[in-house]
Amino acid sequence: MKRSILIPISLLCATVAWADTINYLNSGPAVTFGPISNAKVGSSGRFNPAVPATNGDVSRISILDLSANVQLRGLGEFNTVIENMTDKVDSIATTFEDFGTGDASVGDVLSGINTLESTFDDNIELLADSFYIKPGAIVSLPLTPWNFKSGSFGTFSLSGSSLTQARASILHGPIAFDIDAQQIIDSSADDEELDPIDFIRTTSSLYLKQAQVFNADIAWSRELPAIDFTSRQGINAVAGLRATLIAYNLQKNLYPIKELARQATDDSGVLMDDITDDITGGFSDFNYNVSLDAGITLQRQETLLGITLYHLNSPELDYDVLGGNCASITDANDQLDCFHAEFFASIGDITLQESHRLTPSMTVDISHTFLDNSVAVAGAIDLWRKNDLFGDQSQQLNLGLMLQPTQWYWPRLRLGYGKDLLDPEPTQLGLGLSLFNFLQIDTQITAVLADLFSDDLSTQGNSLRSASASASINLAF
Repeated sequence: MKRSILIPISLLCATVAWADTINYLNSGPAVTFGPISNAKVGSSGRFNPAVPATNGDVSRISILDLSANVQLRGLGEFNTVIENMTDKVDSIATTFEDFGTGDASVGDVLSGINTLESTFDDNIELLADSFYIKPGAIVSLPLTPWNFKSGSFGTFSLSGSSLTQARASILHGPIAFDIDAQQIIDSSADDEELDPIDFIRTTSSLYLKQAQVFNADIAWSRELPAIDFTSRQGINAVAGLRATLIAYNLQKNLYPIKELARQATDDSGVLMDDITDDITGGFSDFNYNVSLDAGITLQRQETLLGITLYHLNSPELDYDVLGGNCASITDANDQLDCFHAEFFASIGDITLQESHRLTPSMTVDISHTFLDNSVAVAGAIDLWRKNDLFGDQSQQLNLGLMLQPTQWYWPRLRLGYGKDLLDPEPTQLGLGLSLFNFLQIDTQITAVLADLFSDDLSTQGNSLRSASASASINLAF
């Protein structure tokens, strides 16, 4: 195929769902329409390793490329629990005040505490079954990807990125309030405020998993020699390989619900300091591994087919070990956390020794351009399910429409639509704009659209599944 035909077609390229090799968040225009790439919108070359050689004379480098995302489940239940617990705590506080003035009996106070105990236990169990929140951010290394074209030896590409992500959920253990009538009488006689938190006995905990990942990629791509079939059909084939050095820190920690509740009432910062220390500790003590990817693009006139194979060597990333030899820990709080971890491991809620294997996966996408690449449509699909760093599964189907005027001063519009084939009820909607051929802004929301504007706050909260925003500045040459 003649190079003059290849150049405008090569502006549309195949990609996979996530930037680089294991960053489980979309970045740049991929926030809007998922695993679809186009040189005019600046995400070309970050995904399928065959793309740099496919792009012909078009190259881009990133000055700024950052994205933020939050994924969640059970927001409606979370709002309901907060409302219920606030009402019950206020109710028992009022009953205790009435007891002090003689308007309520000890039995009334104990009855209120029993109701609070039952409500607390039911609500924490509800959160453990339905709620999690997973915020994250990804930043690409400035001035990458950097492509070096070496003629007959192919095209070499270097890039780098950083992913920071966490997943917070609740672990439920039996909840009881250890208080008797005499303690209630003594508290009232001494004119002391009765704090229900002082009497909670529970192992229920906040479970926080954290990932800090740095990727350094080197990729090679080259046009494949023509064979009889491709020559007759006018197909241009390009293949690419990529090796990624992964520096990572995966850790997990437990924080007692009782201590979190206490800090919410007395504004103590001790536990929050511990959480902050654990989070910042994710930027040290890195482990290393390597992942290998391969890709191919098949291009015929205005149509391009991309196939990307990920993690061919199936690398494994290990989490820090949680729990173990708790009796030897001297710090009382750390020892308590350790015993809590051992308890939840014994009932199968968590695993003390855990690893994340990057299993091989494949993404296929196809795209077609119209009107000298001023309009492009594309679609992509994961052929089988994937696990993210925290074990949550997905299998994406994405469709995209790009309106791309050739004049630099006209805004370029991107529209995206997607579904997770493992959870098809929510819908992914994306919107992106490119301004002056260098600034790109992309947004995405995933929600059950029929419930998003419901009058019921619980239904409305449960409808929202994720939201993303991205900003990137890049130069084409």
